[in-house]
Amino acid sequence: MGIAHHVWMAASYYALTHIYVLLLAPDLALQQAEAGLALGRERVSTWWFNCLATYAALAHIQRQELVQAEAFLATIMPRGQQPDSLAERRAAWVWGELALMQGQPSLALEHAEHLLASAPGANEVRSQPIPALLKLKGEALLALSRLNEARTALEDAKRGANERNDPSLVWRVQRSLGQAYHLLKHEEQAQGEWAAARKLIEQLAATIENADVREHFSHTALSSLPKEKPLLARRATASQFGGLTERERQVASLIAQGRSNREIAETLVISYRTVETHIANIMYKLSYTSRSQVAAWVVEKGLMNPPM
Repeated sequence: MGIAHHVWMAASYYALTHIYVLLLAPDLALQQAEAGLALGRERVSTWWFNCLATYAALAHIQRQELVQAEAFLATIMPRGQQPDSLAERRAAWVWGELALMQGQPSLALEHAEHLLASAPGANEVRSQPIPALLKLKGEALLALSRLNEARTALEDAKRGANERNDPSLVWRVQRSLGQAYHLLKHEEQAQGEWAAARKLIEQLAATIENADVREHFSHTALSSLPKEKPLLARRATASQFGGLTERERQVASLIAQGRSNREIAETLVISYRTVETHIANIMYKLSYTSRSQVAAWVVEKGLMNPPM
């Protein structure tokens, strides 16, 4: 502001808008967005104007003001138009989020699948997941009662969010993944996902300096999850081992024995992709980055040969 650099001002307003959306503080987000948008499209470039409008729409969705959210998105691109730029792809993602809130999960799924299929590198074998889109896809499938497909998409979303070190997205994916497991009658996994989400919320809240914002974030985030149930025996055991489930402890033990992912899959009679998911969960829960660290932890905990 001191040098009247409108582009940098718009970028700063956008960053603050994004942060307040993550903090579940839509009123504060809209204050920043409106200040940025007041600079005018001609002074800040279409890119920053569209970024601000997109996150203003997300803030209105958080406030369940769906008409206002639709109006902001329409300034970027009409509903149903195929996106031609990164800014329009982001708007198309939020159109999908809006469709889900409007009770149109089939339309939300269509948005998510098109964006995933048209992403750069989507056809490459080693292409990276786009966790926000996979979350949208999983939640749309959940709303359509396609539970196994929803679980797969949400597990992929969690893996991608962990790989990107995005805890603000991880806990929201875990919230939906817990619901998928609950509906699939896998109550232990459901409670495990929700417990992990609560832990992340507490960790994120501890980084918020403003007491009012911190309290609002904690209350809003935690109240969006089911009430916590008393620890079951198996969950109590898991809590003694860094939160690892029995299956994750088995995978960790095989890592310590020097087994490859393919060998682990064959030993446990599970898919290679499931092994990758288990390993990603292990690394995340233990805050490790290498298999050697996992192996040392297994030895320390006396888990070299857990029951299969």
